[in-house]
Amino acid sequence: MLEDIVLGLGMIFTPENLFWAFFGVACGIVVGAIPGLSDTMAIVLFLPFTYYLSPIAGIALLMGLSKGGNFGGSIPAVLFNIPGTPQAMVTTFDGYPLAQKGLAGKALNTALLSSVIADACSDLILIFLAAPVAALALRIGPPEYTAIIFFSVVIIAVMAGNDPCMGILSVGLGLLLSTVGTDPHSGSPRFIFGFYELADGISLMPMVIGLLAFSEALRQAYGWLKRQAEGREEPPVHIPGNQGLRWQEFKQIAPTIARSTGIGACIGIIPGIGTTVGSYLSYLAAKKCSKNPERFGQGALEGIAASEAGNNAVNGPNLIPLVTLGIPGNLAAALVLGAFMMKGLIPGPTFMQNHAQLLYALFTLLFFSNLFTFILGKFLVRYAGTLGSIPETLLISMVFVFCVIGAYAANSSLFDVFLMFAFGLLGLALTALKFNLPTMLVAFFLGALLEGKVRQSLAISNGDFMIFFTRPVALVFISLALAMMVYTFAKGFSRRRHTMSH
Repeated sequence: MLEDIVLGLGMIFTPENLFWAFFGVACGIVVGAIPGLSDTMAIVLFLPFTYYLSPIAGIALLMGLSKGGNFGGSIPAVLFNIPGTPQAMVTTFDGYPLAQKGLAGKALNTALLSSVIADACSDLILIFLAAPVAALALRIGPPEYTAIIFFSVVIIAVMAGNDPCMGILSVGLGLLLSTVGTDPHSGSPRFIFGFYELADGISLMPMVIGLLAFSEALRQAYGWLKRQAEGREEPPVHIPGNQGLRWQEFKQIAPTIARSTGIGACIGIIPGIGTTVGSYLSYLAAKKCSKNPERFGQGALEGIAASEAGNNAVNGPNLIPLVTLGIPGNLAAALVLGAFMMKGLIPGPTFMQNHAQLLYALFTLLFFSNLFTFILGKFLVRYAGTLGSIPETLLISMVFVFCVIGAYAANSSLFDVFLMFAFGLLGLALTALKFNLPTMLVAFFLGALLEGKVRQSLAISNGDFMIFFTRPVALVFISLALAMMVYTFAKGFSRRRHTMSH
């Protein structure tokens, strides 16, 4: 393997490869910073151009878009409480409160450093552990997937906020919305209420944009109108560019980055779960392990570090099942699979043997792309302060426009625009009712995957649910999920009894 890595190094240091990796990162950051225009959209737009590039340059361009987009989404999440990408929604929890305290520069520098460190570590995992981890992943079947997803859903429900009941309601609503569309078993439509545009299910981008970005823009517009009626003005946000992390602050977040990198890497190895779940589970773990969990949601640097490290650590391991088994870990990896196939390269069990030098050259170039992310990110963080001087009315108007463009661009559908409007209004109502919108979105994201794996498992067992309790890995995760539920409700019941007794 070391010989292949050394030979691969000789293939990457060409002007073409380095330029396209740099170009991909730059475009990814810009696209990720625009609400609604995700890194996946950028990959879709640039995919046809890779036909004219060499395999290494073309795939490095696409992965650079993904890397840059992951960090770029944190910029509007911190500055305006509007996630540029779905996975950046967790960054809003502590990034925006820190920006309101005049420390947006520190929040962005934390996001950048966490992103780059976690991404670089995930690339090292990809380089050195691809083959052995793929052998383990080959043993995971539908029952094990079902148990792992069920465990993730339970963790999200009971640990998302201070009220497990609202967490369960939020997860339940997300799972319910995920059933809209065509029944994968019978092929008949369900819960579409005559709107045949919903036959393929609710499109993720209009839903995310509506619930998070459009509803936030509506709320800020209402706040501006209210201040105008009362005759007071909101002072402009000043975002200094020199708010770097002190050494003491870095030591404080270093354990969180390490823990979140491990969580994100484990999530990335498992196909189909993705960056949003990695970010969310990392955040919950950081809050659980913190000595001061009450600071989370109020501007904790550990919260930002957990979110950004968790979603970026998914990147490298996501390619492990792709290059060794031909199974894409998420939508971005599926598009990269398309790029491989355009070049006549078919990922699978023998792919690493036949194209080892090319693959290790690509993996190493991905590692160097993190340097480009850091350089470009530092530049943008320094000059992000200019966004604070934009008049609030212009900024809110721009957000409305980008929300409409982002909702339409996903499927070139006006129906998606109206769907985004509907979810924007629903987001306002659910926020007023204390629903946890990010929890609901993560549950929606996992719902279709959970249903599919349950049905595959039952097809294998001829409808016998005991398959989930006779497979050791599945039994372990189901037991952990049930134990977590019992512990959480027992703790809540004990707290309520203690409160009533006083």
